[in-house]
Parts: sequence; C-alpha cells; structure tokens
Amino acid sequence: MSERLYRTYVQIDLGNILHNGKIIKEKFPHKKIMSVLKADAYGHGIDGVITAYETFTDWYAVATVEEGLKIRRQSEKPILVFGPVPDGLMIKAAENRLTLTIGSIEYAEELSARLCSENLNCECHLKIDTGLNRLGIPWRNGNDAIEQIRRITALPCLEFTGTYTHFACGEGKEKWETEFTKMQFMERENIATGLKHCTSTGGSLVHPEYQLDMVRLGMMPMGMSYSDKSVEENGLKPALKWVSFIAQIKEIEAGEAVSYGCTFKAEKNMRIAMVTCGYADGYRRAYSNKTHVLINGKRVPVTGRIAMDYLMIDITDIPDAKIGNQVILLGSDGINTISAQELSAYGESVSGEVTATVSGRVPRIYKEK
Repeated sequence: MSERLYRTYVQIDLGNILHNGKIIKEKFPHKKIMSVLKADAYGHGIDGVITAYETFTDWYAVATVEEGLKIRRQSEKPILVFGPVPDGLMIKAAENRLTLTIGSIEYAEELSARLCSENLNCECHLKIDTGLNRLGIPWRNGNDAIEQIRRITALPCLEFTGTYTHFACGEGKEKWETEFTKMQFMERENIATGLKHCTSTGGSLVHPEYQLDMVRLGMMPMGMSYSDKSVEENGLKPALKWVSFIAQIKEIEAGEAVSYGCTFKAEKNMRIAMVTCGYADGYRRAYSNKTHVLINGKRVPVTGRIAMDYLMIDITDIPDAKIGNQVILLGSDGINTISAQELSAYGESVSGEVTATVSGRVPRIYKEK
C-alpha cells in the first residue's frame, strides 16, 4: 500500500479547464476572452494552471502587481491590473508591460509623473463607476465625468487602450436587477477608448447583449458560475477537488457533545470521525453543523464546531468507514457532488470565495489532461 503524503490537499484537473475553455470559445466566438486570475487564480494556483489558460485566453486580469508578474513570467499576453498599484510598484509594473487601471484624476496624475520621471510609458484602461460605487470615475454628472476623462487622457506617458465598468448585479434576473444593470450599461458618449468591456461570468451569460468587445471570466474557466444550474446548463466541469482523510473514529453516547462550545449534542449513540482539515486550511468555521462531505459514496453531515485543524463528521450510517478513508470536502465522487456554490450558501458567500480562501498550506496537485 502506498504511503499517504498529505493530511489534506486540492487536486486541479487541467483537462477540465481545457474543456471549459473550449466551451467559452464556442459561446463567445466573436469576443476577446479576458481570464481573471486574481486571488492566485481563485485558489487554483496561477503557476499550475497558466499553460491550460494560454489555449483560450486573449487577456488576463489580476488584482495585484505580484499576480501580474507571475503570469508575465509565463505569458506574453496583455495583463490588466484591476485596482490602483502602490507608488513603489508603478515603475516595475510598466517595465513588465502590465496594463494599469485608471479610476481617478489624482491617481492618473501621480502615475503619469512617476512614469515620465523614468522616461516610461504604460498602457492603461479607463475605469468608469456607473453605479457599483467602488473604484472608478463616478458617472453622476456627465459633464463632470467627461471633463475628468479629458484631463486624464491628455496626461503624458499614459496610453489608453481600453475602457470598462463593473456591474453590481449583472447575474441578477429580478426586474429591479435587470433595470439596474441596464442603467449601468447605458453607453456614455465621448468616453470609449480602445477595447470596451463590462461583463463578468454572470453578466456575460445572463446579458449577452452587453458583452461588448471582451468578456471578463473568472469563475467560468474553472467550471464555476453564478449557480449550479448555470454550471450544468453550460456543460462546465469544476476543476478543483478538495480531499481530506479520517484520522480517528470515536463512539459517543446520547447526550454527549462534540467539539468546542458544545454546539452539537448527540440525540442517540453515534460514530464520529475526526477529519484532518479545519478553518486554518480554509474550511470555514461558518460551515459548522451545516455542511456535508462525501465518504464511501455517501453524503454525511459535518458535526459540531469546526476547529483550526480538524472537523468532525457523523459516520453512524457508514459502518465500513475506517481510519485513513478519503473524505471529499468539495467536488464529486462520481455519484454525489459538493459544489462550491453549495458551500457558499452556508457561509453567506459566493463560490469564488470558497476556492479562493483555501489556505496556502493546502498543497495543490495538478492532474494533466
């Protein structure tokens, strides 16, 4: 019998990413594809997945310069950094041909001055805030916004190659959500510079009429979407599977409590298994007494409060469960599935957060196509 090396790990199926990439190219045949790899590719690992992404990606997007540099070491394709970068990294970003986002006159002036002092130019995308009230030039008064944009685009050392906004509820289908998205989309005169883009995975699928020149896809290449139904309807295959193991089994009696805070008390005699994964690994404490895992082809409940390094599960109805058995925390056993969307519901979250917050101490293992 081979020795086990890990207490918990995630497996990334590169074949599934390639499969999803083909679906993306078929679904958006006349659009440029921007693959969003922020948060270390939503927890999948930039270094491990980049070769698969290269087969279908036109642009990349990241949240930080450091993430952009990871991609740049392996790709010559354009890379957009979504937010402002620290002044100490502006030169490095320009030298490595990262495209920077401009969302205010103050930031644009600082970046322009810093670049010009080093005789450097940098490609930029203009960010317009059309209602999310986050980063971007606010579009409350058209004349004020246009004046800011004219000042920004006239600055030296900045080369504008794109314009974008971000929807607040692009995947929403309620009447108020679609009306709000339509309001955000309304094309503004005299501001389009280069490529235009505004839809992420949900918006691209729900509102194909708003796709413009390029779609920004974070979850979709990884086999996730705004709902499990969307994953199924679009034929996507989740790339990430999270595995752990049973370390110990205990028989407890009716009335006994399990784990910190005694939040679970047995109503009958039970078999409880301790699993080698906890909130320090990214399996959130908010999941306590709510989620399920897969073992020996069955779904079983998480029992008691999740600890830093361990969680407990109820294996009373699985008499063949034993120490060393594999436990699937996220993914499929071929019969049942625990999806990122399912886990996100218990953590008042979204599926992208579920995978992005898997801890760095959890090894990533890559399965080739």
